[in-house]
Amino acid sequence: MEKITTSSEVPKRGLNETFNKHYKLILIIPIILLLSSIAYISYFYSQNNDFIHRDLSLTGGTTITVFSNVSLAELENALSDKIPNMEVRYLSDSSGNQNQIVIMTSQKPEEVIPTLENYFGFTLTEDNSSVEFTGSSLSESFYKQLGITVLIAFFWMAAVVFVIFAKKWRLKFLAIAINLLFGIFLGKMFFSFEIVISLIILLVFIAAIVFLYIKYSMPSFAVMFCAFADIIMTLAVVDLIGMKIAGAGIVAFLMLIGYSVDTDILLTTRILTRKENSINKEIFGAFKTGMTMTLTAISALAVALIFVRPFGTVLNQMFDIILIGLFFDIINTWLTNTVLLKWFIESKEKHNEEVRL
Repeated sequence: MEKITTSSEVPKRGLNETFNKHYKLILIIPIILLLSSIAYISYFYSQNNDFIHRDLSLTGGTTITVFSNVSLAELENALSDKIPNMEVRYLSDSSGNQNQIVIMTSQKPEEVIPTLENYFGFTLTEDNSSVEFTGSSLSESFYKQLGITVLIAFFWMAAVVFVIFAKKWRLKFLAIAINLLFGIFLGKMFFSFEIVISLIILLVFIAAIVFLYIKYSMPSFAVMFCAFADIIMTLAVVDLIGMKIAGAGIVAFLMLIGYSVDTDILLTTRILTRKENSINKEIFGAFKTGMTMTLTAISALAVALIFVRPFGTVLNQMFDIILIGLFFDIINTWLTNTVLLKWFIESKEKHNEEVRL
């Protein structure tokens, strides 16, 4: 009996045919975004000799918190010439009213406190203020350790994905062994060698890992590549808006690695384990579930950010960075990873058909 095609099936069929014919062109969008981000980060590094704007917790300096409701504008106008590189922000109570003011500077406490006491008109004590000082060498060491932590976490994330999707156990053990050596080198030996030698060794490790993933598990490389793109694009936006990164901001990038992977693994698992359904149908099913997950996370973070914003805590920066990253995760998961996976599966099926013939 001949199957009757309904009018609702015609647009779906036409949409599928159009997507199947032109889906590779979708890669143009994320590629342009990634190349633009890399170009801007490179320019930013050439101008600032660093990949981010670091705040005093990562460069070293003094942070003084004073219980006062003095105007920020008045304070800055009065002390900007007397305290170099001064940054000022306020903290609020539960009702949203300012009750503390935070002064940050690269100077030492004894160089700043007399000026502040003269301005406020009272002696700074433990009852009306708090003083924190971080040395530049300690801050630099902390910054380097955080950077190494992000690198190690990123490549271990990729190793876990490779172990999940790779087929041969010896390749899984090889990936784990390379990442163990990679982590030991970064954690113990990276700063023991000359910087040029360290970078060469680092590039050899990265090249070996990337080659292993591309050759033996292209889906694993796609997940790794999308997580990399999420971080690079987010970093470019953070630099562009002039955000000064604290330790909490680096932790946010660590959290972003986890956020970047979940929807990619969902998509990859749905496509690789499909049986009767078409690739497009599995993509659409994963899209509905994945977007629900991502939009739920965005909504929760946005609401939380509204409530914590007045208090001026480190959560503000963490939530800002994760929200930016989640936006780019939507692009890289449902454009980049989708296209790479569909391309890989269709090429593999075509190759298998040619072999059978």
